[in-house]
Order: sequence, then C-alpha cells, then structure tokens
Amino acid sequence: MANKCKACGVAVEATDKKCSACGAELPAKPKLLPIAAFMLIVILVLQAYMDKPENKDAAPTEPVKAAAQ
Repeated sequence: MANKCKACGVAVEATDKKCSACGAELPAKPKLLPIAAFMLIVILVLQAYMDKPENKDAAPTEPVKAAAQ
C-alpha cells in the first residue's frame, strides 16, 4: 500500500520513514493498539478492585430482638 509524500507528492511505501525523492520525514502512524490494550487492562483491574467485597469472612449479624418480658 503506497502513500503520498506531503512535501513533494511522490508515492512512498507505508513502511518508509523518509521520502525517497525529496528526503522529507514522513509522519509516523500512532500505534493505538498497545495503548488501548493497556487502558483496558487498567480499567478491568480497577473494576475488579472496586467490586471486591470488603469483608468476606465476616459473619452476618443477628437481627436485634425485642427485649424479653
């Protein structure tokens, strides 16, 4: 897949870092997949931490009974 150099308009390969005709630097494409994967992991860890019950081992409390007569 060929792109065009923004400086001179010559077709360049997508993997090239410089234009072969004029030598202009070609902009690097942002790699969003690693950033998105990292953010997804962070969100899942935070969600798991926030959903965790505070006391798993705590016994349920007995209801308060009316005073014996």
